[in-house]
Amino acid sequence: MLTKITPRDKKFIIVGAAAVCLFILIKFIILPAIDTVAGEKENIAFKERTVEKYIRIIGRQAELQKKLKLLKKEEARINSSLLKGETASLSAADIQKSIDRIATSSIIEIQSVKIMDSGKQDEFATIPVQVRFTSDLSRMKNFIYSIETSQKLLTIPNLKITVKNRRDPKEIIITMVICGFMQKESKS
Repeated sequence: MLTKITPRDKKFIIVGAAAVCLFILIKFIILPAIDTVAGEKENIAFKERTVEKYIRIIGRQAELQKKLKLLKKEEARINSSLLKGETASLSAADIQKSIDRIATSSIIEIQSVKIMDSGKQDEFATIPVQVRFTSDLSRMKNFIYSIETSQKLLTIPNLKITVKNRRDPKEIIITMVICGFMQKESKS
């Protein structure tokens, strides 16, 4: 039972086939090609931004080299201000030498020295030493000033001053804790 296709039906079939072909062409060829091109544009833009970033970094290389040099000098300066010694006891001996040198220059005779337990502060180990001496205010001021301006990084976290004679308060007894810093001991 074959029926004859009328010219009108032929036109509909041709138009329908053309529409299906056009749909297939758009859906499976043109749209994926557009998506690929858009994706590549995004990828190119990302790569351009990355290249610009690296160009800026390379352009700052001289500045960063100067900054690195300054940081290395600062590190060397800080390391030279730290106590010498591999262990806390060797560093305590180093701080004692510094204190003795400062006391001699300030004309102070230290009566007692007590090495206290070391502690930790940030990236450093603290080495506290308690000293006791008798002095007047002028020599004590010179002693404290010498500690503050010492080549070694020294602090005074605890200071106790008592008057030896209340009627004649010229001489005072000073008990202070002087704290030095060293690199933390490495655990082997």
